[in-house]
Amino acid sequence: MKINILNILAGLAILTILTFLKVYLTGKEELSIAEVLFSKNNYTEATTHYERAIQWHIPGSSTPALAAEKLWNISLFYESKYLTDEALKTCRLLRGAFYSTRSFFTPGEKWINLCNEKIAHWMASKPDLINKTPLSFESRKNKFLKNLQADRSPYTSWSILTEVGFFGWVACAALFLIKAVTPVAGLKPRPAIIYSTAFLLFYAIWILGMFNV
Repeated sequence: MKINILNILAGLAILTILTFLKVYLTGKEELSIAEVLFSKNNYTEATTHYERAIQWHIPGSSTPALAAEKLWNISLFYESKYLTDEALKTCRLLRGAFYSTRSFFTPGEKWINLCNEKIAHWMASKPDLINKTPLSFESRKNKFLKNLQADRSPYTSWSILTEVGFFGWVACAALFLIKAVTPVAGLKPRPAIIYSTAFLLFYAIWILGMFNV
């Protein structure tokens, strides 16, 4: 029993390490692709890959910060060319990329704050088609900025449930192989039913959690 538990823990540790490695390497690959496209002045496609490089976020990696800086510079380039819509879109992608990776903390707050300021400025610069009596530029900017800065944290309970579901179905899969499958007797019906049922339950919890985070 002790050996089985150690095997499960070792398997979970290896799975966690491989997951982190996958995230890190994929982020580096997306950044590399973006840099090639950027060097060819293909900013549209480069923007997509910079966004993906940020989304493959892992604590301690420099990749998201490098990609964020490039996206920010692209938005400033568009602004210098008076391409406000493109600049606005790029800033929103940069801001959204970091928000899509948040969990118990929000990464890239520096870039999010910079984007909030720029987005509010550009939005306030557009014609006021909503209010019968147009508001001043500063009033509209402050209104947009307030909405952008509103904290809409993810649901912590759903985040925890997602983690429980993920590690649960991984553990059940490992237990199924250890307990239900034997080289001599083949498949053991009772453990097979127990662990396959538990696997499906935890897998459903994982999917449900991801849809509600």
